[in-house]
Amino acid sequence: MKTLIKTVGTGPHGSKDLSVDQAREAAALMLDGKATPAQIGALLLAIRTKGEADGELEGFFQESRSRILSCSPAPPVLDALDIGDPYDGHIRTPGLTIPASLWAAHAGLKIVLHGYPDLPAKFGIGHTRVWEALGMSITPWQKSLAVLDRQGIVLLSPSDFLPGWTALQGVRQELGLRTLLNTVEKSLNPLNARRMLTGYFHESLAPRLHALLRKVYPEQQVTLVSGSEGSVDLYAHRPTRFHPPFEENAAATRTIAPPEHFPSLPELPPRAEAHADFVKSVLTDSTHPHYHLVRYQAAFLLWQGGLSTDISSALASLPDEYPSILPDGTLLTR
Repeated sequence: MKTLIKTVGTGPHGSKDLSVDQAREAAALMLDGKATPAQIGALLLAIRTKGEADGELEGFFQESRSRILSCSPAPPVLDALDIGDPYDGHIRTPGLTIPASLWAAHAGLKIVLHGYPDLPAKFGIGHTRVWEALGMSITPWQKSLAVLDRQGIVLLSPSDFLPGWTALQGVRQELGLRTLLNTVEKSLNPLNARRMLTGYFHESLAPRLHALLRKVYPEQQVTLVSGSEGSVDLYAHRPTRFHPPFEENAAATRTIAPPEHFPSLPELPPRAEAHADFVKSVLTDSTHPHYHLVRYQAAFLLWQGGLSTDISSALASLPDEYPSILPDGTLLTR
């Protein structure tokens, strides 16, 4: 580990990028608990300061994915949509992914969510906290296929499918910064879903990330979305940039504009219960100001999940109302 740190951390004139193999070795040392917290922090900070190289991201992907695949309950390619939102959550407005995913799953799309709480840089309200505040449980990984088949949606935790990853939480919290781990974790695709929808923030990173994910996941269809707070949430008031899976040019960007001017999302207090209340309200009240925005987001998921040829037909296929019960049987009451 000291040699790897020296490679990336000797300063502006001497630092070099790690090769794919070196990055994979670093990931293995970290995930196996063979690197000290100081070494982990030094490596992550040096890579951040230097700038993440594609080979470094690829090495971390390779090591993480090999561990997931070694004990995965899923087939090599699962007919589902994996949604890769930032694990560090939302800090300003409520996320649309959970209510939209519930609605899309109700319409027949199988959806895989995953996340872990209390992570930098935002330390926001992420999927796991909202999910549990709704009264639902994180899905056990080894039972996830049965639950997905029965309920149409699961939420997984890396504490289950990649335990060494969550063991890094303390170091990451102490650093308080975004690192390459933030980029990798949201695209881990723990159930090998055929279609992947991954959020991103910096447009300069998007072509590189898209090309890399197509390399890491040759059997999958990967779409990148530059949504709210780096998530896959479509903006309510302006077009949202996205990179579709079949563009030969990874730098090619398209936009999707809302069909009408939806009202801006409210700012919520940083409590999971407040975000869960938004989910309950928007799913049960057709007069809610963001009811149609969530339906539009659900239609986007149906389209990207392969159940519709475009967003208009997806909207037409959505049930008019969401049932008063969540997929696991929890009553949806405000």
